[in-house]
Amino acid sequence: MDLTREYPRSPGAELHGIAFIPRAIDKGRADLAGTVGEYFSRIGFSKVLTDFLEIDIDEFVEALAELPDDEAVWGWVSTRMAPRTAAEIAEFNQGLLDRKANPDFVERHRGFLEPMGLAHLADKISVCERLDLEEGRSVPGIENR
Repeated sequence: MDLTREYPRSPGAELHGIAFIPRAIDKGRADLAGTVGEYFSRIGFSKVLTDFLEIDIDEFVEALAELPDDEAVWGWVSTRMAPRTAAEIAEFNQGLLDRKANPDFVERHRGFLEPMGLAHLADKISVCERLDLEEGRSVPGIENR
């Protein structure tokens, strides 16, 4: 994975029903390859994910060196993560994907949206929706100019 040349998967992409794992895999693999570019693999939403799973973020990233594909990663994650009910996973997914910029970050969020002509939606577009838009993916109900 070379994030200096391509985008990671969408924040909403799921692995076995849990959002963000595929994106965390992409960012972690790029980190290990030295091609993470402007992304971060051990902080931000990747850390939110591993905190929810109760897995150490550094162990997760380092394990990717030995795990050849998503299913192997799932095998590793599923044996180490805290037990989670379907309701807890659904709540995590919804909370992550709907997360708006916190008040201290909203102006920075607005700055990211401005080049797309969407600055006026800074308090309406979630951070994950903004990431999808920045990376050229469509977001239902939002026209990216």
